[in-house]
Amino acid sequence: MAPYFPLYVTRSDGKLEVLTKSRKKELNVPSDDQLDNKPDAKGNVDYFKEVEVGDAKEVDWRRKLGGMLIRVVGGQEHADAYLYGHPQGRKKRYRSPGDFFPHLLWLATDESGETDNCSCKFCAPDDIQIFEKPDKVRPPEPVRKEQPPMKKENVPPKSPAVGTKPMVLVPQRSTSQDANTSATRAPTKPPSSAAVPPPIARQTGLQQIVPTQLAPAKCFEQDQDGQYNKYIFRPGELVWFNRGNAWGLSIILKRTLTRDVHNNDRARYLVQPLSHPFQHPTTKIIETEDGLRPWLAWSPPAPTHQGLATTPGLTYNTIDWKGVSSGRYGHGDAEVDGSIFAAKAVDDSITLFGSLANNTVTTGERIYNGIYLGGEKIWTGEPVRLRKDSGQDIMVVHSIVERLKPGSTSTSSASILLVGDIYKFSTSQLQPGLEPPDNRHLPIRLRQDLEYRNRATIQTRRTLSFWKIVQAQAAVSITDVKGRWYESSALLPILKGTLEYSKDLQRGEVGDVGQWMNARGDCNGLGTAVAMRLGTRVVERLEAFGKSIPNTTKISKGLDGPPEDQIFPSEAEIAGAAAAAGQDQPMQGVEEEVGKKPEGVSDGDIAQFMDLDRMEEGYEQQYVEAGGQY
Repeated sequence: MAPYFPLYVTRSDGKLEVLTKSRKKELNVPSDDQLDNKPDAKGNVDYFKEVEVGDAKEVDWRRKLGGMLIRVVGGQEHADAYLYGHPQGRKKRYRSPGDFFPHLLWLATDESGETDNCSCKFCAPDDIQIFEKPDKVRPPEPVRKEQPPMKKENVPPKSPAVGTKPMVLVPQRSTSQDANTSATRAPTKPPSSAAVPPPIARQTGLQQIVPTQLAPAKCFEQDQDGQYNKYIFRPGELVWFNRGNAWGLSIILKRTLTRDVHNNDRARYLVQPLSHPFQHPTTKIIETEDGLRPWLAWSPPAPTHQGLATTPGLTYNTIDWKGVSSGRYGHGDAEVDGSIFAAKAVDDSITLFGSLANNTVTTGERIYNGIYLGGEKIWTGEPVRLRKDSGQDIMVVHSIVERLKPGSTSTSSASILLVGDIYKFSTSQLQPGLEPPDNRHLPIRLRQDLEYRNRATIQTRRTLSFWKIVQAQAAVSITDVKGRWYESSALLPILKGTLEYSKDLQRGEVGDVGQWMNARGDCNGLGTAVAMRLGTRVVERLEAFGKSIPNTTKISKGLDGPPEDQIFPSEAEIAGAAAAAGQDQPMQGVEEEVGKKPEGVSDGDIAQFMDLDRMEEGYEQQYVEAGGQY
């Protein structure tokens, strides 16, 4: 089983008994009717039952809540589980660990004990009325601006169609940073009966923090990645990919857009699986984004070879891979272990690209347009997740600065800073005519994702969210960055599944996908900015992957490269390459088949992957009795 450490929250505000409005005492548990397990007239049984301490469901709640807490401070049948014990009575019950987590965080971190400081949906003053019956006031229809005409210029030629493959679309350059362009692949449609009201700026006596104006994209690929819901993943990134009955680790080599059977845009990717130095699987085409996950969506499991799992300090470059293949480290899968150690090395790497200015003579600084930070590709002009405060703040990056030490010309000792505006996600009750001011200096991805989420919450909860600027032109070290920011409206349907996400959407529960993500350094035990080190500097991105990929591997430059960069190999070409390499067996994944673990791996390591995208699945309808404490 994976190692763990117990966490103890030393206080509780749970009550086993509460006073009703008629001043009568009642137990803060389900009512007798809810506990009745007798079938109804139709033979259906719908009731609650107590979960004993140590029951699998009780342990599941504690494990997941502990996992979420440490990140901030440090079957087929679907049913629900509820946590009772809130001081306001049995109607204030938590439906999931994620629902209860804000209250747990308050219990663990707020020394004053003031419930006004708790941000859970039952304690927060601004949110107490969310679950009451909404009034009949409808928000006004938004004032829609006409879309400016798109100027077509300097568009690379379209790639030729290959055989009977779907038509390949070479997207034109857009003005994504300045224009509110429509999404190319609409995610699950949110409720639309309540529109987002037009923003109205409010005058206050406080000094306004002025957001920094966004600079235009400096290349086609940066422009593509700046568009809402265009692509989730990027060339050169480390990702998990679906191998059929298991997941593996790979690098994205190419991407393009095709048309599906409904004539909608669909992203398509070419990936190269990672492995040990002496054998490399062939490339694989991923036809939908459902077949990929961000590197930081899951945690890598322990190595399958017991000798590798129990030997501290090993890295991809220090392991005797011939010895691994010959069985010197026990039984296991060398390809899987090669991919795990390679991914950890990539997570530690840094590559700057797109040099914009070299002022090392005058200021000792170089300015760049982008950075590969661990497994992810980050551009200027887009948001990143920060470690500061609760870990929910973001920065819109306006500059990437490499700062040399005084009197030195060595990049190995240089610091790397991200300069930009810091924002905090805020939510308030909907008050038509008193909406937060609109910030047109936010990237289009942030604005459209926010509009999407607000369309769901306005109708169901009468709440409105916005990004509140807290500091302009701040400078943070890359050790303070958790990773890329992803649109919740685009990634949550993939992580949670379309059906489950649709149910959340109808309830207005469109949370931040960032809370389900790891941070750079977590896989190497460097989970805080204090513990983080800068990382390993590599000049070219492919150097970060080393011998885990073939030495002939190339990363496509996309629209900034030659037209042939857009052409994918055919399945026949991939199969021919596999046959030539003697790879007749199917590729091995982290788990060889459903229900079967590779040898040398204990329960809980591989099966879990910190699989937080399935946290709400498989609950039985039951409750955890408070018993005076949570």
